[in-house]
Amino acid sequence: MKKLLGFFCGMALLGAAEAKVVTYDFTITVQHIAEMDHGVNPVYVQSSTRPGALVSVGEQVHGTFSVNTETPLSLVYQPPAQANGTWLLYSDSVNYKNPIDAVFQNSGLHTTVPAGVKVNSTVQVADNATTFNNGDVFSLINSASYKGEIYTNNILLGDSTGAVFNSAAIPGALNFSQFDYGSYGFSRMSVDGLWVEVDGDITSVTLAPPPVPEPSTYLMLGAGALLLAWRRKASRPAK
Repeated sequence: MKKLLGFFCGMALLGAAEAKVVTYDFTITVQHIAEMDHGVNPVYVQSSTRPGALVSVGEQVHGTFSVNTETPLSLVYQPPAQANGTWLLYSDSVNYKNPIDAVFQNSGLHTTVPAGVKVNSTVQVADNATTFNNGDVFSLINSASYKGEIYTNNILLGDSTGAVFNSAAIPGALNFSQFDYGSYGFSRMSVDGLWVEVDGDITSVTLAPPPVPEPSTYLMLGAGALLLAWRRKASRPAK
């Protein structure tokens, strides 16, 4: 029994050790929609007429975003040194993809890029940084190019008092109630240079429930338990 208990404890610890990705649910209400042609003359509209972004002000958005807490520091760029506090950028588009997936409830717009498309993902954390008036900031920005179109998704959480973070490391958990502002934005530029940006204040961020293990995981656990039980029985001295 001790061996069996040790097996399950070991599997539990393995699962905990691999739990590096933290996923959150969030909601917003669309507040602003801006359209622009070829990078000039932005116009705010109540509803977008752009293909792939037919959304309206007031529309509810439900989404998720995930952060791998072991995303490494970017080797390509780091923000300038701060007179006060720290501001760091984390990025590894080859090994890590910190996805943002938003679903617009009325239009049905789904902002996830197709599977297999390379996403450039960056996480930024600022702790009492001068650039942000000595506040704390967490941001996740994803961008991708697909068939000549450019997509971006971004999450921004900030605390003007600088009381949320004690360092600029990627936090293992985000408590939305500690921040005094938060926003989500989505933009899309078509191959013909027609651009639309949608944004709104975040109304909630909650920790998403852990995923249900795949049936194969249960089979693996069961097989391991059966093997240990068989070995235990085989090792008993014959009566």
